[in-house]
Amino acid sequence: MKQKHLVIIAGTASAQTLSALRLREYYICSRKPAFTLLELLVVIAIIALLAALLLPVLGRARLKAKEIECLSNTRQLTMASSIYVSDNEKQPAYNAPAFPDGNWMGTLVDYAKGSNVRLCPLAPLRNPAPSSGNRQGSADAAWVRWTSDGKTMFYGSYGFNGWLYSQVVMHGGGAHPHPERFFSNQGNIQNPSQTPVFFDENWLDTWPLETDHPARDLYNGETFVGGPGVYNIGRCTIARHHVRSPASAPRHVAPGQPLPGALEMGMTDGHSEFVRLQDLWRLSWHYNWETPAQRPE
Repeated sequence: MKQKHLVIIAGTASAQTLSALRLREYYICSRKPAFTLLELLVVIAIIALLAALLLPVLGRARLKAKEIECLSNTRQLTMASSIYVSDNEKQPAYNAPAFPDGNWMGTLVDYAKGSNVRLCPLAPLRNPAPSSGNRQGSADAAWVRWTSDGKTMFYGSYGFNGWLYSQVVMHGGGAHPHPERFFSNQGNIQNPSQTPVFFDENWLDTWPLETDHPARDLYNGETFVGGPGVYNIGRCTIARHHVRSPASAPRHVAPGQPLPGALEMGMTDGHSEFVRLQDLWRLSWHYNWETPAQRPE
């Protein structure tokens, strides 16, 4: 009887051992294998490669979207100017009584609604904005213009073709030395598809001439303060589009070198397009424009 009891105990112990072994075997077989260090490094390398390939594509897509928005803005501003001309039978005024020294922004305040339409997404308003006076813009920053009564601050990324003002004036409101070059009415615009109305600029307006030199600094452009040696077309020669980024615009371009970059422009016939900086002298900026044989240096 005692021997039989020992056999039962031994059998029970053997069964327990076998069960434990099977459980351990099942655990080992069912456990998911871990990544090795080499496998982890391969996965990380693949992710890094995909990121390197996709990030530039995403960056270009974002830049393209902003350029499309900018093109839409110039088209809307140009349309606003056209509606004003139709309603008032004259070109936009240099000054509006309700907004002294507010220029076209004051004149078109009821036609170009909101401040965002005046802002290129690649050249936003940089804070802090000045509490008075003016601040010139750049390839990646908006200009600021306070009215002389100190009540309204206008800002934007686009300029207006000064030869289209209904008043024969220049920057500051003084008499312009070339009154014969103004478009006195819509009928005087000889080449509507090539006559700019609104465009990327570091200031709010400009009066280009055939003899104007480009700015050497394509990030800041020419100064908005008038005077001898200041070339109005230089306010437009900022490399805002068709470059890697406006912030990377060249700070010095040697005379005779091609000008990189482009502007977005709304023309008097209502369409908008990109225009290379190199081709600005081929446009019809003022009445009886004579395209120079080569770009002034």
